[in-house]
Amino acid sequence: MKRFFSKIWGYIVFGIAKFFDVILGGLNKGISFLVNVTKRIRNVIAPIAIGVLFFSPFLFRLIPIWLWIPLLIIFIFPFLGSGFVSFLEYWKYVLCEYLYDKSEDLIKGTSKGQIFGSYGDKYKRQKAAQEEAERRRRYAEEAAAREKRRQQQQEQWARIFEQFFGGFAGGTGTYGPFGGYGPGTGGYGQGRSYNPAADFNQQYRKHCDVLGIPYDTDEYQVKLAYRKKAKEYHPDINKSANATQKFQEISSAYEFLSQENIDRYKRLNNL
Repeated sequence: MKRFFSKIWGYIVFGIAKFFDVILGGLNKGISFLVNVTKRIRNVIAPIAIGVLFFSPFLFRLIPIWLWIPLLIIFIFPFLGSGFVSFLEYWKYVLCEYLYDKSEDLIKGTSKGQIFGSYGDKYKRQKAAQEEAERRRRYAEEAAAREKRRQQQQEQWARIFEQFFGGFAGGTGTYGPFGGYGPGTGGYGQGRSYNPAADFNQQYRKHCDVLGIPYDTDEYQVKLAYRKKAKEYHPDINKSANATQKFQEISSAYEFLSQENIDRYKRLNNL
């Protein structure tokens, strides 16, 4: 008889858990929707408000008082709403998971020995794991895009040298029909003003300086220096004001300094 009533109570607890799951989940989705809508409206209004404030601040006095309330809601709600969404997510997980496990114990006659407070720690661990998985996925996408840009840049320089010199052989003398350019001479035939070799050398040295490596480097040194500096300046780790710009410079340097471009620089400069 005791087992029978335990099962009945278990199904009741399961129903309560389901109720909270639906209510809190729906509330969470509703607030998330409102947050996204107000963010979009704010992104449209904010530049206009800044422009008015900068050029004609007296116009703010003409705004009726009743209009200030929705404006303040639009600008404040995304911050408060985002915090409330996180709050709801936390308590939805903790409360519903606890009740689901409790109902399962009552129905099956088992005991997991879980206490209510442990579900908060479990949620934090799960959230951290999700964030780590998202971070790894984002890093993988960034790496794939970076390698693609690296290949495209290599192909671009190959086309430039092919176009100007009709091929590149050894970097020690004349380059195809445009004639006349050799290391240290700085001249082009047929009145061409653009010097791809000089441009290439300038960019190559600039990128080497960004990574702090010698000009007669190799691909292993490039990858080693890139990993070290990328870890130091990645915006997820380094929160300084110039971290994003510095990281972009480091990524650009890595994309440029492919083995093909290293070999091209050495041929151009007889290294």
